Order: sequence, then structure tokens, then C-alpha cells
Amino acid sequence: MAVRRAVWGHAAFKALHSRDYRWFWLGRLASSATFQMAGIAQGWLVYQLTGSGFALGWVGAFGSVATLVASPYGGVISDRVERRHVLLLTRLGMTLNILAIAALAITGRIQVWHLAASGLLGGALNAFMMPAQNALMADLVDRPTLLNAVSLTAVGMGLMGIVGSSTAGFLIDWMGAGSVYIVIALLYVVAIYTLLKIPLQGVSAGESRSIWKEMLLGIGYIKDEPVLLALLGLALTRVMFAMPHSTLLPKYAEDVLGLGASGLGALASASGVGALVSALAVASLGDCRWKGKLLIASGLAMGLGLIGLALAPVTSVAFVLITLVGVGNNAMMVANQTLVQTNCDDVYRGRVMSTYMMMWGLTPLGTIPAGALADAFGVQTVWIGQGLLLVLIFGLVAVRSVRVRRLE
Repeated sequence: MAVRRAVWGHAAFKALHSRDYRWFWLGRLASSATFQMAGIAQGWLVYQLTGSGFALGWVGAFGSVATLVASPYGGVISDRVERRHVLLLTRLGMTLNILAIAALAITGRIQVWHLAASGLLGGALNAFMMPAQNALMADLVDRPTLLNAVSLTAVGMGLMGIVGSSTAGFLIDWMGAGSVYIVIALLYVVAIYTLLKIPLQGVSAGESRSIWKEMLLGIGYIKDEPVLLALLGLALTRVMFAMPHSTLLPKYAEDVLGLGASGLGALASASGVGALVSALAVASLGDCRWKGKLLIASGLAMGLGLIGLALAPVTSVAFVLITLVGVGNNAMMVANQTLVQTNCDDVYRGRVMSTYMMMWGLTPLGTIPAGALADAFGVQTVWIGQGLLLVLIFGLVAVRSVRVRRLE
């Protein structure tokens, strides 16, 4: 009992003392598992159907483009409508979308365009879900606890990265990709249930304006905040040069390491281990005063990890280095998202977070060229280039941007 109290009282678990955040966190566990499992299943199906790294990029681009187009509307809706209602409707839509793909995969009728269309719908739903989800988290905890809350959410993502990825690979080898989508649909049902346990938060009262007017006000606010512009620029850097590595994992696993679906799942799980380790470490920091330095250091670690992964001489070393990549990538995301949320006014949070999500919508600018270049020159060459660009950009920020470096 004393050990339990000591663990529970540790600074790393502060946000979980809130009953509402605990339900939110459990829902994020379930939804994070769906993201990880869907990524493995889709990547495996696309590569088996086409054998093309370029196809891995353009199929994933459909979801990103939908997120890019719909995110401004998602941010306004998040600021004007009860956020729990937005999450309930979007997660229900995700469930129906996944069940359609499961039926096609199980009956053997799945084609690449089905996966692209499903990604398009999922990306649009995600554009409404993510701003509401991130803004709701900030509603459930106070500002000093926000870094811990974001970190614990990332802990859950890391756990599900390990469990979800390896489970998806095992299920594909055992029962086929359709079984993965069935499990994903069940997890969405769990996520919907947890939302029903969170009380309504209400909507901030304000002048009634058109959606376009609200969007323009949000854009104007961001333009007048140099810190937000810098943070969103670094978020775009992550999207362009860090995130595409996961899209190319199926090609790397099969062409370079000679691994099957289970091996691909294990490789993605190793990245999840790194994400989990970094999330636990950041969660233990509490309300640290050097978040800007953390953001820069994690970006540099991500770049060096990608270069090392590309040069890995054997499979065992590749597993170690993909873990380092997971550490840098996750710490970068946690620090960036926390700083964006703590440096914006509450009334604009939904729209600011939708702009943050729009960075994700620009993923095709990284994944499509990366896929084409991987087909032409190999995955390792692409990763070395991306790693060098990350080191260069974050190195310049460390040297030239005192304001970002000193962010608390």
C-alpha cells in the first residue's frame, strides 16, 4: 500500500489525480491503439498490393489532404460547440469507416483506392476530432499540470505504439488484415464509452460570427504572435522531415531487413518503446522551465537517430536506433504541443490547435517525395537526407532563436 501511494503521488502521475482526465486518458489509450494498428495494417496492405514506396506515400496523402482542408473548420467548431459532442460524433464516424474497410479486407475485395478513400474520410473526421480533443484536455487540467497531461497522453500513445503495432503484425500473419480492422472498431467503441463518463465543459460565450470570420480572427491572432509562428514552423519541420520515416517502415522492413508482417510490427513497437520512455521522462519533469531547450534537443536527437538508423549495419542495431528515433520524435511532439497550448489565449485555443493540425495535413509534402525518392535511391538515402535537415534546422534554432530557446 505504501509503495502504491508513493508511485501514485509521484509527479509523473499528477494529471491522473483528476477523475475526468483519467477517463479522457483511457479514451486516448483506445484511440491511440487504433491509430497505430491502422498504420501497420494500411501500410502492409498497400505494399502487398503495389510493392511501391511511392504508393505508401500517396495513399497516406489522402488523409493528410483532408485534414489540411478541414482543419480550419474543425478549430472553429471546437471553439463554438461542446467539445465532447464533437468527439462523440467523429469517433462514431471513424467506427463506421473502419468497419467498411474490415468488410472489404475480410471478403478479399480490398483495393488500393478503397484505402485511399477511407483515408480521405478519416482525415476529414480527424480534422474535427483532434482540435476538440486537445482543447478538451486543456479544459480538464490547470496550466501548471498541462505539460504532465500532454506527457501522460504521450505515455499512452507509447504504450499503444508497442502493444498496437506488435498486435497488428501478429494478427495479419495469423488471421489476415481484416481482423486488425475489427479490433480497431471495438477499440473505438471503448473510446466512445469513456467520453460519456466526462461531464460537459460548456462553451465560452462570445459574439456570434460566421465561421469564415472566426477563422480569419484566429489567423490574425496567430500572425501577431511570433512565438506561436515559430512553434508552428517547427511543427511543420517535424511533419516534413521526421514523420515520413514511419510511412517508409514497411519498405525498410521488407527490402532492407527482410522482415515479414510480424517483424514490421516489432520494428514499429521498438519506436513505441522509445516514445514511451521519453514520455515518462518528460512527465516526470513537472512544470519545467526549459521546455524550449527540450524541444530543440529532441529535434536534434530525432535527426541523429534517423541518420544512425539509415547506416545501421545489422537488424539488432536497427532496433536500437529506431528506439532512439521514437524518443526524439515523441519528446519533440510533447514539448511542441505543450508550448503551443500554453502560449495561446483560451478563447483561441481550438483555432490555434486546428492550425497545429493543419501542419499534419501537409504531411504529403514530406511523404510523397520521400516515397518516390526511396523507390529511386533507397530508404536509407532518404533517411540520411531527412536526418541532416532536422539537425540543420534545429541547430540553427538553437543558435539563432533566443526566444524559442528560453521558452518555459
